[in-house]
Amino acid sequence: MTRKTYPDTCSEDDFVFFLHIPKTAGTSVARILQPLFPEEQILTHEQVNAARKHPNQIFQRARFLHGHFTHDVYSRRLAKQPTFILTFLRDPVEHYVSTYFHLKIDPTFTYTTRICKDKALAQQIHQFVNENPLEAFFEYEHAHLFDNFQTRYLVRGLSCDYAGKSDRELLPIAERLLLNLPFYGITERMETSLQGMADALAVDSNLATIEVNRSRNKPTDFTLSEESLAGIQRRTAIDQRLYRLALMAFEDRYL
Repeated sequence: MTRKTYPDTCSEDDFVFFLHIPKTAGTSVARILQPLFPEEQILTHEQVNAARKHPNQIFQRARFLHGHFTHDVYSRRLAKQPTFILTFLRDPVEHYVSTYFHLKIDPTFTYTTRICKDKALAQQIHQFVNENPLEAFFEYEHAHLFDNFQTRYLVRGLSCDYAGKSDRELLPIAERLLLNLPFYGITERMETSLQGMADALAVDSNLATIEVNRSRNKPTDFTLSEESLAGIQRRTAIDQRLYRLALMAFEDRYL
């Protein structure tokens, strides 16, 4: 697969979009990124979600946006499209476990992250997770929503070319989109990722690591059983292939 020459460098004319794939330490990264831009140049979630209620000047002067926005949403609501897109990926097993425990504490997670459009279903999933162990979740009728989560979210966040495609069909699209980004980070390589992100954004100072939004409901003594690990690996097989490529390309660029 053809790779770009890195690093790309952000200019003052670029409109930066941080695609926050849920449970990849995106909240921490967003808090690091926001102070790099003047407040009046940061688009809020409310402004994007209710774009018609706000003056056009807000969107014309914008230089930074972050969040769980799909390409369908921001391409339709923003007259000025992002020109410099960043994202992070996470080890699929760790990501699945983190998502499962976050479902226990956030009853609207699947709704607010645009995984489903039904608040009642989000509440139903939350209730099931609270009442059942991880092993039971694999067989839950709505567990498929979280299969290969990162591959699906990456494609939906960067392209409209996903409708009707299987996860296997989405993989080459996700790989191409990822490798063509000006920058992407790896959660498990946070220090190196922040250094690479600073270079890409032409930031002189080091970007500090802020740890927030951990899975607060995850027991400190939690360990994966062999049965659970096998279940997660089965449901994240495509994500694992994407992650291996991402990690290989990341290490080739920065290590």
